[in-house]
Amino acid sequence: MEPFKMLFKIVIPIAYAIGVAGISMKVGCPQYYRVAAFFVPLSFLALMVFHKPHSFKFWLSLGSIGALGFLIEAIGTNTGLVFGKYHYGQSLGIGLFGTPLNMAINWMMLIYLVAFMLQNWRVGNLVKSLVSASALTAFDWILEPVAIRLDMWIWDTGTPPLQNYIGWFLSSLIMFTFYYRFAPKSQNSLAFLIGVMHVLFFISLNLIFRLI
Repeated sequence: MEPFKMLFKIVIPIAYAIGVAGISMKVGCPQYYRVAAFFVPLSFLALMVFHKPHSFKFWLSLGSIGALGFLIEAIGTNTGLVFGKYHYGQSLGIGLFGTPLNMAINWMMLIYLVAFMLQNWRVGNLVKSLVSASALTAFDWILEPVAIRLDMWIWDTGTPPLQNYIGWFLSSLIMFTFYYRFAPKSQNSLAFLIGVMHVLFFISLNLIFRLI
């Protein structure tokens, strides 16, 4: 398992770097952006390969986050009541009710990564959930310009409204409160690396898109 782990620690940064370089060179080619439909589940799969322990309680907790995340997104995109008025593009792949199935995976991965970073912080779950929700909302602020440019989703207003960030904060606060209450603590030798690379990926593309 150790050589396998080292291989992943080499491959993952390379994969993210190739993604940044490839997208930078293919700006204006929407069909290239559809690689995200495969990259999201593959990243989540790599994360879960190194997760411990694989218990029923863990998967019930994380699966509930995925189901809730998808439900919120489906309500949001069909009503405009949660995040504002938007619709999804083609980059995230097949969906249901106008919502890519990858959004369930995306919510599971983001909640898992942030919770992994903060799970050992010795404060109450409410404080931990508030800080986690704030961190994830800050990440969404970084994510939004890139997601729009990559045809992941399109805002009717052109840019995300304040309602979007309020919606992200409240939605993720509910998810973190649930996750910290019910999910067992995780062990994962790749979680920190994937979390850092995920943030750097979107920061890098943000900077590049400002220059292009």
